[in-house]
Amino acid sequence: MAPTCKPSKVKCTCPCGAMVAPRTRQRHLEGRAKTVSLRALIARKRSRSGFVIEDTRITKKRRQNGLPPPVPSFPPDHTPPVTADDQLHAPESLAFPAGNHPLDEDQSDADIRRATRVERQTVRAMQRTWGDTPQAIRRLDDEDNDEDRQEQLALSNDALYDFIFADEDLDLNDDPESNDEIDEEDDELRTDMAGIYLWDKVRERSKHEVAALDNVQSLGEADIDLLLKFTLKVEDRLSDRTFARMERVFRQERQESLKMTKKRVRVLSGLQPIRYSCCINSCVCFTGHYEHYTMCPNPQCNEPRFNAKGQPRKYFAYLPIIPRLLAMLSNRELAQRMRYRAEYQHQPGVIRDVFDGSYYQSLLQTVVPTDDDNDNSFFYFSDPRDIALGLSTDGFAPFKRRSQTCWPIILFVYNLAPDVRFQKKYRLRIGVIPGPRKPWDPDSYFWPLIQELIQLEAGVKAWDATIQAYFLLHAYLILLFGDIPAMALIMNMKGSNAVSPCRVCSIKGICNPSASKKTNYVPLRRDTLPNADPVRYDPRNLPIRSHGELMEQAIAVQMSPTNAASEDLAKRYGIKGIPVLSNVSAISFPESFPFDFMHLIWENLIPNLISFWIGEFKDLDHGHKGYFIGPQAWEEIGRATEACGSTIPSAFGARVPNIAKKQSQMSAEMYSNWTLFIAPIVLRRRFPKAQYYKHFLKLVELLKLCLSFEIDQEMLLRIEEGFVQWVWDYERFYYCNVSARLSACPLTLHALLHIAWGIRVAGPVWSYWAFPMERECNNLLCAIKSRRHPYESINSFMIATAQLDQIRLMHNLHDVLNLDPPMKTMNQMVHESYPTYKLWGSRQNATLPKPVSNKIQASLATRFNTTISIVRAAIKLDAPLLQYGKVTCLGDGDTMVACDIVGQSESSRDASFVKYILRVDRFARQRRREPEYVPCTYYGQLKRLVVLDLPIIPELKLDSPSTIIIAIIQSMKEALEDGVSYCQESSVLEAVDLNTLECVVGRVRDGNRWGIVDRSNAVTQIE
Repeated sequence: MAPTCKPSKVKCTCPCGAMVAPRTRQRHLEGRAKTVSLRALIARKRSRSGFVIEDTRITKKRRQNGLPPPVPSFPPDHTPPVTADDQLHAPESLAFPAGNHPLDEDQSDADIRRATRVERQTVRAMQRTWGDTPQAIRRLDDEDNDEDRQEQLALSNDALYDFIFADEDLDLNDDPESNDEIDEEDDELRTDMAGIYLWDKVRERSKHEVAALDNVQSLGEADIDLLLKFTLKVEDRLSDRTFARMERVFRQERQESLKMTKKRVRVLSGLQPIRYSCCINSCVCFTGHYEHYTMCPNPQCNEPRFNAKGQPRKYFAYLPIIPRLLAMLSNRELAQRMRYRAEYQHQPGVIRDVFDGSYYQSLLQTVVPTDDDNDNSFFYFSDPRDIALGLSTDGFAPFKRRSQTCWPIILFVYNLAPDVRFQKKYRLRIGVIPGPRKPWDPDSYFWPLIQELIQLEAGVKAWDATIQAYFLLHAYLILLFGDIPAMALIMNMKGSNAVSPCRVCSIKGICNPSASKKTNYVPLRRDTLPNADPVRYDPRNLPIRSHGELMEQAIAVQMSPTNAASEDLAKRYGIKGIPVLSNVSAISFPESFPFDFMHLIWENLIPNLISFWIGEFKDLDHGHKGYFIGPQAWEEIGRATEACGSTIPSAFGARVPNIAKKQSQMSAEMYSNWTLFIAPIVLRRRFPKAQYYKHFLKLVELLKLCLSFEIDQEMLLRIEEGFVQWVWDYERFYYCNVSARLSACPLTLHALLHIAWGIRVAGPVWSYWAFPMERECNNLLCAIKSRRHPYESINSFMIATAQLDQIRLMHNLHDVLNLDPPMKTMNQMVHESYPTYKLWGSRQNATLPKPVSNKIQASLATRFNTTISIVRAAIKLDAPLLQYGKVTCLGDGDTMVACDIVGQSESSRDASFVKYILRVDRFARQRRREPEYVPCTYYGQLKRLVVLDLPIIPELKLDSPSTIIIAIIQSMKEALEDGVSYCQESSVLEAVDLNTLECVVGRVRDGNRWGIVDRSNAVTQIE
């Protein structure tokens, strides 16, 4: 093949768009050469005919005049051009001829205006965030004293660490696979592209990917085979060595090397990371203000950026979001699903999703800010295809010793319905801020994302697969969530070390003068503390912060003449400077940052309460307190908790271990189940004073209200007032208004007062809790194959997963690349009379025991309003009848097991106890009174599922053949105490219709009876 040479001229990616030498283009991008003025460029472009994609949203003027939105118009006989991004995601019929790419064509005036607006806003955002010289107070030493964060890291994921790294003494420095896991892509990707904007990089690489895709109109068998093998490697986390050995096992098939496989996947997906150099200690990413720095600006680091060969020493891999959003909308099925936001019906006074929050509702009436007089003003989310995004981040330790932390960043698409929006395949992984340290300036890592968000705010050309047309896509980041340290990191706040530690209100913290660590605490009552001002806060009237107030304070901190003055103001206000996220117009401080329910409750409040009960909270005196539970009683509680693992079905989640001995293995999900269902039973009569048990039950009631699928104004007021009273009582019971016990009032306790505010502003707590982020961290933890290069392993897994997701969308390969074995459909039955139930499992034709057939006959007599003798004569039950062992409520319902048909081992988790509802006559004992039937709840053990195929029976007025499915249940006697249902076993059998079964329930032993664990009134399913 003839050698190729580099082109003498290339098209400049700055606004001049001229054909220049590569060196000249670099000089243009770095601002070292004079470029064509924008005005002259527009004047030159106006003489050319071109297609303009109009913004099909309601303009401000049209909305005021009640006019319909404008419609995109095309010149006569004009075919819309296709951009490079469109090439990656448009149907095959719109593929470009080789060598003819729209990126090489001139842009329209509207495109130029948008590009100019984006560039102007980007420059302004950089100057606003960093200014000329960032203050030295950006260092994060003060956050290292966050005790809650340290305790969280000390208690999280121990079991998972033990599973992955069982041999603590194993030295992986010489692991032959460790170098494979790095596998840097190529020299082009490793080049540190200083001076080029992010979308310039995406655009340049899109050209090369489009050129490659010109010859790939459809995927062949070889590509499918390659993708299947790569999917197996990624999803099952096979090592590089195992992947290479697969060729020896499957000898009939040719297998590409891993390097060639990754290259082909990169081409097919059209998605590749942009690598930015970063500090070797992760202090900063050399983007934005630090783009031309050669040394780390952190005065405590000062490590060089490049090695002796002039190469960056470390990289941060960033995955662009615009190509993935375009791919989602170009997939017809997913694009239709993403209409959920536009089709969602807001009901005033009712909160069911994030779109019922007051902040989103206010955005609908807010004009997107623009500084271009030629642009039409439009409202947020005025186009049904506008995308609402949420961001989550959290720090986790890749190793058990926790000397290092890294920070994954992911986006969620709120346009998808709640039942799918948090699924792994729809998460947009942005990147992982590598360790070993917490970033000194996290804004530098978020800068590439900010650039894309500014671009999406201005508009990006996209293909709508639902209507087969092009439009201007807008996407807005509206919510950000994570634990308190993570939010302090990205909000540029000081957290508990500030005088105003709360990000929602400006309550003043107060520290214990006798303590060594100057952490600020936030009790409501402080009249016994010296120099307290004010001496009491009204929890119903806290001083809520506003966006304008916070930004004014941030500017004051940043504009201070000296570092000492900046530090003083930062400690007073709680904010250390202008956060880079404040440059995204759809983000409002603090409305876009509600408290994360998962960390707040399950990883802070509940562990802290347990520490009080067992006398281990900080260094406080717990002796002779009414909440103290002795060691022997706590061990009994632990054994009872562990024992109920077999009597609570697996549908509830993982087994809760012995909380007295294995609390370090407790996850947030385990704390949730223990708090809501197990603790009210095992803590009963354990406290020396009953007021503490009642106080805990009040908390459980409030938590269940917060987890409701639908919250009306009455419930919201109950939540708000309930937490006010609960916090008052907590301070009275645990803080006792004693200065020595000030540490009993951390910021996480105060945040309970803002839960109702968060629901009102941002929607239900499940729409912004961190369970998906927690699962993402666990997935990344399992991806680590090398202790020597842990962050490269994480990056490789994250990039490969994103590329596979992109390929599934672009080529509709969700079913093809699904490696899960198909579910067996044998022995299943969904009868038309019972469309919401599926019978399956063990199937048999067997004769019923006499007691069971008698109960069925009595039930049929009641059903047909006749006597048992007539039923016995009409229906013979002595012949073998069809019976099933399991029944599942369709629509993500529970699976219930018939224990007489399906045998269970001692280690299995019992799913045979069920909740069922019967309609009972309220006046059954008053024979002369007209019956009035009301639903009543019962509990019992499911024994059998019997199918009765009945012919025409005139005696029972049965005019056509029908099928009746009977559930045989051994009922339990119920008693309600302290809001908990307690049942005792009985031998009474009931024959009820299958439609009466509601859900599976669990049991917790309490003496000679069982406490019922019924989750039907609370949300404990995480996804």
